[in-house]
Amino acid sequence: MNAKGHDARDRLDDWLDIWTREIPNLDRTTEGIVERIGHIHKDLDQSMEETLATHELDRRAFHTLGRLRSYGPPYRRSPGQLADDMRVSSGTMTNRLDRLEAAGLIRRLPDPTDRRGQLIEPTEKGHAAWDRTVGTQAEREQRISSVLTAPEREQLHRLLRKLMGAFTDRDKWYTPAVDPAKANRSDKGAE
Repeated sequence: MNAKGHDARDRLDDWLDIWTREIPNLDRTTEGIVERIGHIHKDLDQSMEETLATHELDRRAFHTLGRLRSYGPPYRRSPGQLADDMRVSSGTMTNRLDRLEAAGLIRRLPDPTDRRGQLIEPTEKGHAAWDRTVGTQAEREQRISSVLTAPEREQLHRLLRKLMGAFTDRDKWYTPAVDPAKANRSDKGAE
C-alpha cells in the first residue's frame, strides 16, 4: 500500500495459507491476530532486553525501581509492602533488595513510624538508571509505532483495549463447548 510495503503480504500470511489449508475450520483472521500479537510481543520483549543490557539493569531491578517510582515522592515503601505489591515472597524481596543495595540503586532507611522497620527508596543512581532505561525504551517504542499514523495508533490502542476485555470475561470463551471427560464416557458407553 505504501512505499515501505507495510500492507504487503508477509511470511506470516504464507503460514496462515498453509494452516487454513490443513485446518479447514481455522479462522484465518483470528489466527493472524493472535500470531501477530505473539510476534510483536517477542520483538518488544527483545527490544526491552537490549535496553536493559545497555543500561546494565535486569528486569527484577527495573521493575523494583519502577514500583518505587510509581508511589510518587518520596518514593518509599517498606520491604513487606513492596513484596506484597509486586506479589513476591519476603525472601525473594530481601534477595532483590540486597542486590539493588549492593549496586547502589536503593538504600534502606529506618521507618520513623516503626522502630524495628525500614523503608526502601531509590538512590540518585537508582533514579538515574531507571530514567535512562525508560527513556531509551520509550524512544524505541515510539520509533516502532511510527509505522502507523496518529489516527491508526489511536484506533489500534482502542481495539487492543477492547480485545483485552475478553480476558475479564474468561468464562465466556474459555469453557470448552464439549466437556472432554463427558465425551469420553459417552464413547465408552456405546461400545
